[in-house]
Amino acid sequence: MKTIKHIIVIFTGCVLLASIHGCSPYYAFGNAGIDPIAFNKPLYADSAKVTTYIGGKFTHSVDSAYDQKGERNYFGQLYWAQTHIEKYYNYSYGAFGYLGSYKVAAVENYKGDKSYYGGGLSGETNFNIPLSNVDIRLIGVKGTLLYENGDFTRFRSQAYQQKLITGVTASRFSYNISFLQGIDFKVKKNTLGADLSFGITSFVNDSPSFFTGSLNIHYTYKQYTIYYQNTYSAFGIGDEFALGFNYRIKSR
Repeated sequence: MKTIKHIIVIFTGCVLLASIHGCSPYYAFGNAGIDPIAFNKPLYADSAKVTTYIGGKFTHSVDSAYDQKGERNYFGQLYWAQTHIEKYYNYSYGAFGYLGSYKVAAVENYKGDKSYYGGGLSGETNFNIPLSNVDIRLIGVKGTLLYENGDFTRFRSQAYQQKLITGVTASRFSYNISFLQGIDFKVKKNTLGADLSFGITSFVNDSPSFFTGSLNIHYTYKQYTIYYQNTYSAFGIGDEFALGFNYRIKSR
């Protein structure tokens, strides 16, 4: 019964948010906090059980950011992370920082590029089914805490005070909780895999929340990993893609 009530509350909030969003521009963070770190998870059959790596990605909006015609969003991000592999579960954690720019086109007197910066912490754990050449992660959970500031943050605050937009302005902190599924399998001596996530991004001391989703396809050759990531935030930043890399600096 509590779960049903919770779903009804979330659905009602989204309907109200959608109606507000349709009346005037809605803006939140430049970085929606969806899977900020692509955690490498070696197969259990591999010899490495603890891996440390550095990585980064470049993210860009696919269409008009925040559903505002002519607006775009992009940011570059660097991170450090570590993964621990056990037979039936694994867990990862790391820290990240980023710089970005958002082009405002829908709000008069504020048109132009607005820079922003931020950082945060992220961690996840997964239940795992290890086979000879395949690891299947049936379910996992990831949490991310994020701080953001800069010109884009000040724009949101000033435009909101002038009632030009409706947006998240009282907080510079957000957090995302997501559920995960994934699979990795051997391709000769290399690894190919995919991860799916779905969750909610919320803001500290602010009520709006966004449904989020992510698809990550990755390929590992020796200590190098490249990946493609597509993320979506309903009533949020919208549809984005990212290209990224990881480099394993240590394993044991």
